[in-house]
Amino acid sequence: MKPIEKPYKAEWCNICNCDAWVTSYYFPEFSGRGSTFTNVSVVRCKQCGIRRRMPALADDYEEEYHAPYVQQGMAIHPHQLAHFADLATAMLPRFGEKDISFLDVGCSTGRALQLAKTIGMTVEGFDVSKWSAQHSAELGFKTHCAHSLVNVYAAESFDVVHCSHTIEHVADPVRYIQEMYAILKRNGFLMLACPNYASLERVIFGRKWGIWCLDSHLWQFTKNQMVRLLKENGFTVWSSRTLHGRCPQSRWKKRLLDAGALAGFSDGLNIIASK
Repeated sequence: MKPIEKPYKAEWCNICNCDAWVTSYYFPEFSGRGSTFTNVSVVRCKQCGIRRRMPALADDYEEEYHAPYVQQGMAIHPHQLAHFADLATAMLPRFGEKDISFLDVGCSTGRALQLAKTIGMTVEGFDVSKWSAQHSAELGFKTHCAHSLVNVYAAESFDVVHCSHTIEHVADPVRYIQEMYAILKRNGFLMLACPNYASLERVIFGRKWGIWCLDSHLWQFTKNQMVRLLKENGFTVWSSRTLHGRCPQSRWKKRLLDAGALAGFSDGLNIIASK
């Protein structure tokens, strides 16, 4: 039976179906991507503890959203390189295997597709954005535009599914996790990346934390919460680590951020999981 996506309405939690919540942060105003939103809250579900945006927000993720990433060209973020390094470590027993199939869920401007192709994978893109799908296709990548993975791909179609900074945008994260599990081959790998709410920087900067992105993010996950969701939906987690992107001149600040990353308390979260 195919999972059905739940609409995002903010008054209840799509992850555990609980309608009890408490406010973690309140923003009288939040500005992002040229827009200003008023009376925005981040609320914590009293049952599962996962935080979400209130009120609901809809975004078509078309050209205006992707414009800043186009300006960056095909530059690969260090966190993404680290993620592929983690994948290579997990896949060492399959070293030398040919025709490894790779799907990028939320392919945006195609940078992950280019990186996966460079290291020898057979790549394909998927995005809900018509602009993104067309852009990736123009770069030469086979790409589908749809809202459901299982309506496009057969079960056990891919060796690797990559989903980087996409899961926090979708209305129903559990449905996406279940669909990614379904289209992965047995012993295939999921590369999942998203912001980490349990971040030392978030504690320090509070409402000025640069990773809120409440102009588009619906969900705020911690590392432990995302690992739990993956395990509850059949995945085996091989590695989970957090990374920061700061280079302070102060040596002690650098050491503090590095220690926070090792302990799981930095902004970025990279997970490798297998089916």
